[in-house]
Amino acid sequence: MNSGLIARWWQFLRERHDPFGISLMVAAFFGANTVMAWPAVDRSPPDWARLGAGYVLLWLCFLHMRLFDEVKDYAVDREFNPERPLARGLIALTEFGVGTLLCILVEVVLAAYLGWAVVVSYVFLLCFTLLMRLEFFVGDWLRPRLELYAITHTFSATMLGLLIHAVATGKQPAQADGAFLAVALGNWFVFNVFEFGRKTFGRDEEREGVDSYSSRLSPAGAVALLGGNVAIAYALLWQGAVARFPTGCSGLLLYPGVVAALTVVAGMYYIAVPDRSGAKLYRGTVTFYLLAYHLAILLGWYGAA
Repeated sequence: MNSGLIARWWQFLRERHDPFGISLMVAAFFGANTVMAWPAVDRSPPDWARLGAGYVLLWLCFLHMRLFDEVKDYAVDREFNPERPLARGLIALTEFGVGTLLCILVEVVLAAYLGWAVVVSYVFLLCFTLLMRLEFFVGDWLRPRLELYAITHTFSATMLGLLIHAVATGKQPAQADGAFLAVALGNWFVFNVFEFGRKTFGRDEEREGVDSYSSRLSPAGAVALLGGNVAIAYALLWQGAVARFPTGCSGLLLYPGVVAALTVVAGMYYIAVPDRSGAKLYRGTVTFYLLAYHLAILLGWYGAA
């Protein structure tokens, strides 16, 4: 394979889909959803080969969604973010399309290897991400509505959770129990927190022509929006944890609760100091939340199981 091709794609990953950070986040997300999918009474040893293949499948799904986003945002990036890899011509659009297709083909092979339940879950996810790529056929109407645009796209996190459930249990989405469905729905709000937080800026960071939640809603409004999603995500985790571990889930609720509280504290600081430093701390805390929340679920599960 051409070394220049590898170098260009590696550069793209470093800039837009950091291999280390994404791998760690996907591992935490995969692990948290996996342990919440297992029945509390299941003491059979994990099938590590199956879980490993499922992790790779999930990693590739996150990658193909990133590839879809890069193409979807190409015209806007050429105007407002010309330094981004695709906008500056690091990878040609045709090559980018071939890379995306290859990614999806590998996903199809992995899903087939993992069995029918995973195939069903994967097809639902793939169809949804294709709709996201096409902006649900209402892109011109949806794009200016930043909040609605975000929550329609982050619903993919619930579908990713159902894919993990199929990997972990061999069951189709319709066979998931109420405890896991609450957790899977909670994924939606967890990813909303990240999405709302990463597009919130200090007053000295706002750019003309670039929409943000802080410019649309004010710093206090942006924090309130994010805080509501933190609360809903935690409430759904509470519902799933109590249903899965009715005799003892205190740690499973305590550790994620501490992580969630950190976003509230950072939000209060950002409201008080709505400049670059306050916003940077806020965004950093929200990015930490996406990883730490799932690690906290794993830690709490270990004590409850």
